[in-house]
Amino acid sequence: MNKAGSVNVTNERSVMKWKKHRNPTVNDVAKLAGVGLMTVSRVLNGQPVVRPSTRKRVLAAIKQLGYKRNEAARMLKGLPTMMIGLIVPDLSDSFFATCAQTVQHIARSHGFMTLVAASEGDSELEIEQAQLMASRNLSGMVIATSTVGGDSRLKELQNSGLTIVAIDRPIDGLQADSVDAENRRGAEEATRHLIEHGHKNIAFLGYHGEIRPAIERVEGYADALRAAGLKTNIYLDLWTGEDVQKWASTIRGHKDRPTAVLTANHVISYRVLHTLRKAGLSIPGDVALIGFHDFELASDFTPPLTVVEISPEDMTKRAMALLIDRINRKRTQEELPPAKVVMPTKLILRSSCGCKTQSENS
Repeated sequence: MNKAGSVNVTNERSVMKWKKHRNPTVNDVAKLAGVGLMTVSRVLNGQPVVRPSTRKRVLAAIKQLGYKRNEAARMLKGLPTMMIGLIVPDLSDSFFATCAQTVQHIARSHGFMTLVAASEGDSELEIEQAQLMASRNLSGMVIATSTVGGDSRLKELQNSGLTIVAIDRPIDGLQADSVDAENRRGAEEATRHLIEHGHKNIAFLGYHGEIRPAIERVEGYADALRAAGLKTNIYLDLWTGEDVQKWASTIRGHKDRPTAVLTANHVISYRVLHTLRKAGLSIPGDVALIGFHDFELASDFTPPLTVVEISPEDMTKRAMALLIDRINRKRTQEELPPAKVVMPTKLILRSSCGCKTQSENS
């Protein structure tokens, strides 16, 4: 062993024999690195109790031998595998697609594989997916839940030893780490901005009004209107583009139609923008518009879309940090109460709300 901690192989033929005739084992790694089996296990499991120099020797031996961990064997033995599960409502949604991409990137950097599934907003399918993933002896799971009111089966999975972190919305009835956004404050700030533009009839448009983010955004919207002495105008059943078209047709000729709209997410923002233009209503001349979630083309729309920004990448990074830390603490028998992380929102002003930004004036 040299001072740099690399492995000096005195019998190169032995190493070549391992590679040629059979897959290298943990015993081979331990022998080559000059450490015990427990030390190799600790390095493989990411435990922090191994000296850096020793860890370096073990990792060098793993690389020299081309050792690969047998996750199938670990699963059969009932041991945690180096796999992480992710369940989101919709992978075609750019917000959750970014979450999935970020989870996979971070998991890979920590030596984990990722299992990804979309629940399609179906709570029963979500539970089935979670149970199926858990049967693979995952080390942990991140869930953007579609289950309203909680489900005892998720609690059972957690009690069985599965580490769960909630993202975008907490899981009712589950004492688990969670990362969500300042939805209420973001909606209140956006609504107040529309009021400052002189709007008195502001509608809130969305769907899936039972989930926590939607509830909090409605509450923030209502807070701002209440403070200004104005009435709410809420539509939470606009599930499809056709639903939005029906809503637009009812307001087009109405003398008391909304002059401004706050949408619950970027999917409905796009539908509203498209539908209002087809209905002959100009934005922001006839109807001002602010939406939740920024996305790649929001600034390229005509007009560019004002948004309440929530970063899915930042949220996912925090969720994965909590998950990896919780997995490691579990291995070292440390316990901490659930962390509740609330990420900030930011109002990005573009011309759909009636503002003229510096870049649009240039």
